[in-house]
Parts: sequence; structure tokens; C-alpha cells
Amino acid sequence: MKIGIIPRIRIIRNAAEYCVEKKLIFFLRKIYKNCSITVLDDSRKNLKLNMLIISGGNDLTKFSKTKDNFIKEKITKFYLNSAIKKKITVVGICYGAQFIAKYFNSKLAKTKKHVGNHPLKFESVPFNLKLKKISNTNSFHNYLIKKIGRKLITLAKAMDNSIEAFKHSKFKIYGIMWHPERNKKIKDFDIKYFKRFK
Repeated sequence: MKIGIIPRIRIIRNAAEYCVEKKLIFFLRKIYKNCSITVLDDSRKNLKLNMLIISGGNDLTKFSKTKDNFIKEKITKFYLNSAIKKKITVVGICYGAQFIAKYFNSKLAKTKKHVGNHPLKFESVPFNLKLKKISNTNSFHNYLIKKIGRKLITLAKAMDNSIEAFKHSKFKIYGIMWHPERNKKIKDFDIKYFKRFK
């Protein structure tokens, strides 16, 4: 299994720094034994991957026009387009989910109520088969997905009815708004749910 991660971008002393949380790498290695992980940068290499992870961190340029956000947008757009063309599995986490949602014409909005733990309501769709209807998770985002695009299917919602998880109707593209890697202890639920992203 070859996994490519689009990292968080930070600008330090006018230079771009590419950051991937150790916890995310640990989480992925717990699920996909012996996987190789590559941090993707703006060299836009034509890599052979089985899965693309668009990690959290940064804001969409629609909301914040900073250098770091423009760099991440450029990298994300290139690798997402490439993954769609090659039919590679894509999973967006937080920023990644927002980027995918916007890419497929969803509506996003600013929020002040999505930082901290909260319950999720899972939709009655085949993808969620044998799941509990409600599960608790975390959030660390200031923007939410208000309305999903036509080509996307809602998998889970927050109690305010914003979209917390979705999948594409045709491609193996998924988005989750929470951070499974940021819990003090990795939850069995997150491992099992992530394994559905094939």
C-alpha cells in the first residue's frame, strides 16, 4: 500500500514548511500494515499511489488568502485531479474534506461552534451498514459544509445538520470533518470507519 499525504503548509521566515502530524502517520500505519508513506510537495511528481490523504491544517483560499493557503491549494488541486484521473482512493480530513466539498460545488460557511467534542448522526445509507446511529468525535475547524454538492452523498451530520462525512457517488473519494488521529487514544470506531475507505 502506497499512501501520499498532502501536508499542512506553514510559512516560516518566508519559506514554506511541510508538516505532517506524527499521530496521522501512526494512525495510518495502524490500519495499513507495512504501508509506505510519502509527503507530497509542490514538485508535482507523477507518483504511483494507492491512496491520497489530504490532511487537515490551513484554510481554503476562499476564506483566507495567505501564501501558505495558496501553496496548499495548488498542491491539493494537482494531486486530486491526478487521483481522479487514475481512480486512486482519496480521503480528505478536515481541510481535505472542505477542499473536496468545494471542488464538487458544495456550500461552506464560517462557524464558531465546531471546536471540541460533539456527537455525529450517521445517515441510513449502505456505506454505514452496521454502524451505531450516533457516535462522539472531535472537531477543530472554523468552517463547515452547509450543503453538499450533487455528486456527493452525505454519510454523517453534526447536530446542527452540517455535513461531517461524505463520499462521492462514483469515485472512491471520501471526506471526514473530524481528526481520527488527534484523539489521546485511537478509537476502534475510527479504525473501522477508515477501513471502509477502499
